Amino acid sequence: MTENVGLDAPKLIGKPVRLNGGEAGRIISFIMGPSGQIEDVLIEKGGSLERHPAEMLQVKGEDVFLLSPIEKRLASLSEDLPKIKKRKEILKDLSERNVVPSGIIESLAKRIDERLKRLEDEARSLIEEIEREAEMREDNIKALQMARAFLEIEHAMETIDEEVYKQSIVSLLKEMKNEQQKRLEILRIKERINSILEGEIEAPVEEEVEEEPQPIEEEGSEGEEEELIPVSAGSE
Repeated sequence: MTENVGLDAPKLIGKPVRLNGGEAGRIISFIMGPSGQIEDVLIEKGGSLERHPAEMLQVKGEDVFLLSPIEKRLASLSEDLPKIKKRKEILKDLSERNVVPSGIIESLAKRIDERLKRLEDEARSLIEEIEREAEMREDNIKALQMARAFLEIEHAMETIDEEVYKQSIVSLLKEMKNEQQKRLEILRIKERINSILEGEIEAPVEEEVEEEPQPIEEEGSEGEEEELIPVSAGSE
C-alpha cells in the first residue's frame, strides 16, 4: 500500500481523508525519507497539521482513509490468513494425488504451518489488544456517566448556572457518544478477526488483492446509533 501512495502522492494532495471515528481531514503534503520514498503524510484537521505514516493510508477509488494501527493489522490479516489456509488446502490435495514428491510436500507443509502459526498468533494478540482497548473505552464511558451525575445533582441543587449546565451536558453527551461508537467499532474488528480465524472469510482472488476491505469506520456509520447503549455505572 505504501508503494501505491508514493506513486499517486501528487494526486492525493488536497483530497479529503476519513480519520478514526469518521472525522474528516485533508491531505496537505507528504514527507520523503533519505532515499526519496514517501514515508509520512501531513493531514490538516481542526486547523492543525498531523503527521502519520503514509502506509496507514488506504486509497479505494476516489476515497481516501487513514487506518488506525489496529485496522492496518486487520487489513493484513484479512489478506494473509485466508491465503495461507488456501495454500495449505491445495498442498494437501497435491499430496493426496501424488502430484509432487513427498519430500517437497513435507518441506512446503512445514513452511506453511510455521507461517500459519505466526499469523494465528498475531490474530490472537490483536484480539487481546482490542479487548484491552474496549475495556478502556468502557471505563471512559463510566467516568463520563459519573461526571454527568455530578452535573445533574448540582443542577438540581441550583448551584450551577442554567446556561453553563446546558453547555456542559452537551459536551458530555457528545463525548459519551464518541466513546460508545469507538467501542462498538473496535468490537466489530474483534468479530471480523474471529471470523478470519474460523475460516469464514475466503482468500481474495489474486487480481483483486488491491481491493482491500472497507475500513471499519465505514461499517455501521449509518443506522447503528440505536445500538449505543451506555455501560451502566452501577456495574462497578
